[in-house]
Amino acid sequence: MFFMKKSGLIGRIVLSVIFVIVLVIVIAGIYFYNFYVFKTVRICVGEGQDTVVSCTTTQDCIDVAEANGIGAEFDLSGAPEFLQVKFQEVLDEVIYCDGTCFVKDIRGVDPETQDIEVLESCNEGETEIVADIRGKEGLEILRYLKSLEK
Repeated sequence: MFFMKKSGLIGRIVLSVIFVIVLVIVIAGIYFYNFYVFKTVRICVGEGQDTVVSCTTTQDCIDVAEANGIGAEFDLSGAPEFLQVKFQEVLDEVIYCDGTCFVKDIRGVDPETQDIEVLESCNEGETEIVADIRGKEGLEILRYLKSLEK
């Protein structure tokens, strides 16, 4: 009789320990998926250079750039929504119309290789655009990159 009570107690302790371990794993997964920032991508936008191309709206400048093949290497169709939103934010900051088209210098992404450069901060006078990559965004980027390989 005493042994049965003792084995029931041991079973409850073992189940409690397993429950706590599973609970910790679930909480850690939720934290890393939603809140932990694995990488911060910082893009710095500097001074604008006049392209001497006449325009009335910024869209005119974007159309001219696309017609000349500029930006074609940044085809983000099928990319995760957050990536498209950040790219549009950078595009809105980099290209603008003031009678003629202006294109600002950018640091943080190499336009030719599309490699991400690690920047601790932007220089004085530069506009900073920051994208925090959490677990959710990281998985979306991974899925997108795998789809490009097919």
